[in-house]
Amino acid sequence: MPIINDHIRALKDESPRVRQVAASALGNMGDPRAIDPLIEALKDEDVMVRQAAASALGHIGDPRAVEALTVALKDKDWSVRWQAAPALGSIGDSRALEALTEALKDEDVMVRRQAALALGRISDIRTTEQLTDLASKDEDRWVREAAAESLGRIGDPHAVDHLIEALKDDHYGVRWRAAQALGEIGDPRAIEPLTHLASKDESEAVRKTAAGALDKLRAS
Repeated sequence: MPIINDHIRALKDESPRVRQVAASALGNMGDPRAIDPLIEALKDEDVMVRQAAASALGHIGDPRAVEALTVALKDKDWSVRWQAAPALGSIGDSRALEALTEALKDEDVMVRRQAALALGRISDIRTTEQLTDLASKDEDRWVREAAAESLGRIGDPHAVDHLIEALKDDHYGVRWRAAQALGEIGDPRAIEPLTHLASKDESEAVRKTAAGALDKLRAS
């Protein structure tokens, strides 16, 4: 009890570094008594403290933090938004869907990527359309990869045609994730394009993943 109280008090210390360390420590402790103080720390004037508070709330995983973290997804600093997205994914509450879907349009690549991954962790088919758009249209390959990965987690057959198109992506990482996702969804429409990929793709990693996806499909 005294240790957690010391860290909670330290969130009010005049030193930003002390406040940051305290927030991180509270997250590592995982004690739900820290939820309200950490929510308050999301309003700290120091960006590093806000980052640490968002991350800590994700580690604790208490749904009481959802509303505050959705507000943090609109923080003026990209790095706070970047931490808020995976925190919401860790909590896994569907109340975050709207805010995370909106974050798919964030100007920062890393925020979009983390929002896409968080939606995969929540795994709600209502986000399939937004993720398929991201997988095919986002300018950044890391974001496209994350969207494809999350579509595999969600497992909605409506994503299959879009993932088949993603098998033609210029970047091998996107093709790899799309092949993996198609194996997880298990729709027979993917057999022919995966067969082609398994024998023709220039990347050995993609070929192996496509072959593994085919094994899953044929075993189902």
